[in-house]
Amino acid sequence: MNPAHPSAEHGRPAVVTAATAILGLLALLNVVNAILHLAAINTVLNHFRVRAVLAGVDPADLGPIETSLKTGLVISALAAVLAAIVLAILAWGVWQGSQVARVVTWVVCGLGIMLACCGISGATTLGTGNVTVQGGGDPSVTRGVQALVDSFPGWWAGLTGLSSAGQVLGYIATAVLLALPAANLFFSRKRALPPGADTPAAPPPTV
Repeated sequence: MNPAHPSAEHGRPAVVTAATAILGLLALLNVVNAILHLAAINTVLNHFRVRAVLAGVDPADLGPIETSLKTGLVISALAAVLAAIVLAILAWGVWQGSQVARVVTWVVCGLGIMLACCGISGATTLGTGNVTVQGGGDPSVTRGVQALVDSFPGWWAGLTGLSSAGQVLGYIATAVLLALPAANLFFSRKRALPPGADTPAAPPPTV
């Protein structure tokens, strides 16, 4: 092996290893978020039905609100699973030294930071209770939506906010690590030549 062109296994810098590990942790975090979203459906619905009855919500309005809740949580869970798959693929590509994976990772980090900031904003609003409920002029729908907002467990806003903040830090750290000089050298390296490929063949012995 030509020592001037180390292989990926022996030439991978610590910054690339760290970026790969962070991408893997972000993927795992998205899987956990998906599980929490699905697990919260029954709990939130049970609390909502009790609060809706106490608030005097019209029974005809309960169905659409419950459907909206289920749809929103399921879509959020599916989006988290999809994000986990993408992050896992990018982690593997970065580990292997793919320049394409590196560039796509930067794009994903930018999008991830924006979405995570939205998550922080939503969690803060939900946690403080400063939620503006619009029921389209129907008091029953307004009370129903407010009952739904109040039905989320107290830990939901805090956990969602912490998860979103962790994602912001993870995406920023990954983008920075992949932009460091050591990473630049790793992703721009030439492929190693096979043993003996750069050595001329010895002439046959003569008598």
